[in-house]
Amino acid sequence: MPHSSLHPSVPRPRGHWNKKAAFVLLSICLAALWELGEPVDHILRWLVFHQASVQLGLLFKGICSLAEELCHVHSRYQGSYWRAARACPGHPIRCGALLLLSYYFHSSPANTAGLPFTGVFALLGLSQALDIFLDLQGLAPAEVSTVCEQRNFNVAHGLAWSYYIGYLRLILPGLPARIRTYNRFHNTLRGAGSHRLYILFPLDCGVPDDLSVADPNIRFLNELPRESADRAGVKGRVYTNSIYEILENGKPVVTCVLEYATPLQTLFAMSQDSRAGFSREDRLEQAKLFCRTLEDILADAPESQNNCRLIVYLEPEEGSSFSLSQEILRHLKQEEKEEVAVGTMGTLAVPGSSTLHEEPQLLISGMDQPLPLRTDVF
Repeated sequence: MPHSSLHPSVPRPRGHWNKKAAFVLLSICLAALWELGEPVDHILRWLVFHQASVQLGLLFKGICSLAEELCHVHSRYQGSYWRAARACPGHPIRCGALLLLSYYFHSSPANTAGLPFTGVFALLGLSQALDIFLDLQGLAPAEVSTVCEQRNFNVAHGLAWSYYIGYLRLILPGLPARIRTYNRFHNTLRGAGSHRLYILFPLDCGVPDDLSVADPNIRFLNELPRESADRAGVKGRVYTNSIYEILENGKPVVTCVLEYATPLQTLFAMSQDSRAGFSREDRLEQAKLFCRTLEDILADAPESQNNCRLIVYLEPEEGSSFSLSQEILRHLKQEEKEEVAVGTMGTLAVPGSSTLHEEPQLLISGMDQPLPLRTDVF
């Protein structure tokens, strides 16, 4: 599945198509070498010779990186030169093995240039120095994105976990009880969408402080009873949630607990501040990753089951007839259909409780003589 179930523009994690493409390239190259009639031992010698050259070049690159890291050994590696060395060239045993292998293969017959190992060593060092100066081996943007996603280095990852741990995990477990308390006095949270929190998720990060500014058909109604908790030295920190009416043709059609995902305001502010170095494209990418990460977190969080839903949308360009209230109603109607369908399937699959709990009854015939089980005797 190429995208998330929340919205088509939210990407799923990257797969392994690069390795599949590499396998295809490997097959094509082997077929081409086979067609040329090259001896297998000659191909292997050249392949190992080339790999030894590449690894030796990477070793030079790591040594150059180590020169920079040694300037920060106390602040980044707690004064450990061993950790700094392993972070750049790699493990010293591995480096020594690479040097020995490189010496062996550069002294082998595959070295058709006839250069001594010292000359090959100098040429590889020269090549790597030029690569560093000219940045010829820099990672492509897709590679940088892949590394950041796989190792959770993105801004979006930290925002999603902070939003969940610092807010959603605190308010979602007690949300049903707060809704019941509210209904005892007001009785307005009824029907579809009345028993959970709906979080609006505009991927362009446009988050106004007043929902009626985004759409006049979204009207503030009231607040749920407040939740309070002691957090990070603050006694009785208060968390509030707002109740809104959604209007259609000037009449309220549904009432629900509604709010924006507040970290989106952070992403928007970062894109507006030149010091953050955060472009509009970066903001959109991080918003999508934030959405995907939060979806994955909530999917494994027991306190969020049936207590929270994300409404993800991407507003079209200016001049289009987008309506946030209609988008919310569309999600609520779709959700109601899915719940009805699941409930219908459960009703068909599971016998009624009244039938299961009834006492068994004997069916006694009023005839004097018993009838045979076979019907073909009549």
